[in-house]
Amino acid sequence: MFDMTLNYCLAFPAVVREEKWDDDVRFSVGEKLFCMISKTFPHQISLKCRLEDFHRLISQPGIVPAPYLARYHWVQIKQLDTLPVPQLQTLLQNAYDLVVSSLPPEERAQILREQRV
Repeated sequence: MFDMTLNYCLAFPAVVREEKWDDDVRFSVGEKLFCMISKTFPHQISLKCRLEDFHRLISQPGIVPAPYLARYHWVQIKQLDTLPVPQLQTLLQNAYDLVVSSLPPEERAQILREQRV
């Protein structure tokens, strides 16, 4: 499930994968972070979510406000298998879309052109 989630995140246009000094694999677009996945089991995943989804998500078992990022509506899913794969993929797509929508217009237009190719 870990590799599948990594590959899913990398399939979005213009995504950059970074592994810095800690245990997380970070995914960003336009230099803005949208997802982090722990490299060690149980592979916690933190991601940006819509305001309207934040409270609904953290009310579910195994999902908490993301440390240091909750004020920006990030959640942390304690294990990759907490949610069914389609639901996790929808959350990842939403996180990516949120970040893309916040980019400057010219950068956003470039990414949208890449999506069509």
